[in-house]
Amino acid sequence: MVSNAAQLILDEAIEKGSNLYDLADYAVIQINDTHPSMVIPELIRLLQIRGLTMDEAIDVVSKCTAYTNHTILAEALEKWPIHFMMKAVPQLMPIIRELHNRIAKKVSDPDVAIIKDDLVHMAHMDIHYGISINGVAALHTEILKETELNKFYKLYPEKFNNKTNGITFRRWLLYCNPELSKLIEELIGPGFKKDATELKKLEQFMNDDAVIQKFLDVKNARKTVLKNYLAKTQGIQIDDNSVYDIQIKRLHEYKRQQMNALYVINKYFEIKEGKKPARPITVIFGAKAAPAYVIAKDIIHLILCLSEIIAKDPEVSPYLKVVMVENYNVTLAEKLIPACDIHEQISLASKEASGTSNMKFMLNGAVAIGTMDGANVEMHQFVGDDNIFIFGEDSDTVIKRYADASYVSRDYYEKDANLKKCVDFIVSDKLLEVGQKENLERLYNELLNKDWFMTFPDFKDYCATKEKALTSYENRIEWGRKMIKNIANAGFFSSDRTIAQYNEDIWKL
Repeated sequence: MVSNAAQLILDEAIEKGSNLYDLADYAVIQINDTHPSMVIPELIRLLQIRGLTMDEAIDVVSKCTAYTNHTILAEALEKWPIHFMMKAVPQLMPIIRELHNRIAKKVSDPDVAIIKDDLVHMAHMDIHYGISINGVAALHTEILKETELNKFYKLYPEKFNNKTNGITFRRWLLYCNPELSKLIEELIGPGFKKDATELKKLEQFMNDDAVIQKFLDVKNARKTVLKNYLAKTQGIQIDDNSVYDIQIKRLHEYKRQQMNALYVINKYFEIKEGKKPARPITVIFGAKAAPAYVIAKDIIHLILCLSEIIAKDPEVSPYLKVVMVENYNVTLAEKLIPACDIHEQISLASKEASGTSNMKFMLNGAVAIGTMDGANVEMHQFVGDDNIFIFGEDSDTVIKRYADASYVSRDYYEKDANLKKCVDFIVSDKLLEVGQKENLERLYNELLNKDWFMTFPDFKDYCATKEKALTSYENRIEWGRKMIKNIANAGFFSSDRTIAQYNEDIWKL
C-alpha cells in the first residue's frame, strides 16, 4: 500500500510538471502515526530508480514528509525487528541503515537513534526526516514536547506544533441531526454550514426560555428516534424519558469503560439500599475490542453481566438500565450522538491524545463528564466550568506517578470501603451466576493488582461528579442553556479549521 501510494504521488507530480527535485512544491505526505512510515525509505528508493542519487533523494523526501502523532500509546509508536524487516522489505533495509547512520554521525544519544536494540524505530525516522511533528490537541502536544518526545523536541524545537483534531460538521450535524440543523438555521441563518464559527451566534438565545425549550424538544425527539431504532434493529427497549448517559469509543483500558462499569455497580447498590435517582438512567456503551485484547473483552463481559443482572432485578430495573449496543459503528453513532444527554470522556489524564467523539457530542448539545485530557481541555476553555463536568487527577500527577512507580491500586482498594465493595462485586456470587468465572476473576485481579490506567484514584470523584450532572439535569431550562453553550462553542472543532491550519503551517499547498 505504501509503495502504491508513493508511486502514485510521483506519477501525479510529474504529470503536473514536477522534475522530482521540486517534489515538495507538488506534494506533502502527512504520516499519521507510524503505520505509513515506510513511505520515507520507499520514496527514497523510487527516486533513485528515477535517476536521483541517494543524497538527492534523501534531501527531496526530507522536505515533503511530515509526522502526526495521534497517541503516546506503544501500539502507535511501532518498532520492528531487523530480522523481520530483512525478510519483509530487504530492498529498504540498506536505505534505513543509511538514514540511521547519518543521524548517528550527528547525534550520539542512542535514545534518538533510528535503529536501537535491533529494532527499527519508525517514529524516530519520521521525526528526523520530516519537516514537521504535531500532536492533535494542545495538552497532547505539550506532553510530546515535555516528556514522550522531549529529546527530539530539544533537537528540533522548530518542527513541533499543534493541530487540534476536528470533525466534519456535514456528517455530524447536517446529515445525522437534521432537526437540530433546521432549528439552528431558523435562529441564525445558513452561514454556519460553511463557517462553523457562526454557531457562536447561538449564545444570544441562552436566556430565551422559549428558544431553550425548542432545543430541549429537538433533543427529546432524537431520544425517541434512538429508542425506536434500537427496538427495531436490536430488540433493545429503553425509556426515552430517562437520562441517556453514553460512552461510545474504542474499548481500551485508558478510556476507562471499567470505571463507568464500577459506577453502574455503585448505582446498583444505592438503588438496592433505597436511594433512587430522580429519574431513570440509561447507561449506553458502544465499543469494539481488538481480538487479542483480553482485558478489553473482559470489560465487555462485565458490562453484559451487569446489563443482565439489572434487567432481571425488579427493585433496580425501573431506575437503571445498562445497554451494550451490538456491532457499534458509524451508522449507530449517527443515532446515538444526537440523542445523548451526558457523554463520557473519562480517559486517564495524559493518555487521550484528542478524542473526536467529545466534539461530535458537543456539537449535538450533549454535556460532557470528563477528565482534563485530550481536547476536553480546550472544550473546557470554550464552555467554562458551568457547562462541562470535570473531575479527576491532572496529567502532571499521572505522569509523575508513572515516572516514580508510586501507584499501588490495592492501597486505594483497602482504604475506600465503597470502592472495595464495588470491585468485589465483580467476583461476587451474583455476577458469577450469569458470567464466566475466568473473565470476571481476570478483570478483578487486573484492577486489584495493576490497574495500569489508574481507575481507583479517580473513582470517588467520578461518582460524585456524575451525581452533580444528574442533579443539574433536572433543572431542564438550565440544562438547555448548557446545551446551547456547548453547541455555540463547537465551531472551533470543525475539520475545516484543522485542515486549513495543516495547510497554512505545514503543507503550504
